Amino acid sequence: MKRLLTFTLLFALATGMAWAQNEKYTKAMTDGINALMAIDRSKPDAKSLQDIGNRFERIAAAEPKEWLPKYYAAYTNVLLGFVGATLTEKDQYLDKANALLKDAETIAGKPNDELEVLKAYQSQIHLAADPMNRWQNDGEKFQGFLQAAKSLNAENPRIYFLEGSSLFYTPDEYGGGKKVAKPILEKAQQKFNAYKPETAIHPDWGKMETEWMLSQTN
Repeated sequence: MKRLLTFTLLFALATGMAWAQNEKYTKAMTDGINALMAIDRSKPDAKSLQDIGNRFERIAAAEPKEWLPKYYAAYTNVLLGFVGATLTEKDQYLDKANALLKDAETIAGKPNDELEVLKAYQSQIHLAADPMNRWQNDGEKFQGFLQAAKSLNAENPRIYFLEGSSLFYTPDEYGGGKKVAKPILEKAQQKFNAYKPETAIHPDWGKMETEWMLSQTN
């Protein structure tokens, strides 16, 4: 009986510690995500994005078995790749995002549609940094990553957001434009309206940008 009571006490203590650690992790992630979502998307501040990216890297160091901190650190660096002051600076951020995504894949341990989507986004921003020299290589990567994401989860709305945004910003003479992008963006909007992330800290970005682009097509 004494041994059983000791085991029960130790089990309860271990469970309580794990629960507290999980709550701490979830709160840290939620605070970081809220700070990221509060950034002005029309004119992101590089310093604020760097601070948020560093925050997610610290969470990743404290929680080495969780792939989401690396994912959000990568996402933040993709955004920095868009706002970097020079091509060299943009590429440094995008290379870092790529390395973080590889780490996240290793931790996740299996194919993941959100990681494939973010790899596509990284390729899209890498292309946009130097389109004349990168359109062919990055364009193929972009399409390949999105196809991989579709094969894993065709209901992910960020797939269609990226497809639509690619067409939205492609000149009409190259097969893009607002008119061509509109039905894809409408599909993205429908997917966003039906979408529910796995947890409160799983990816849930892109809806606001989709709605803005749609407003520009009317």
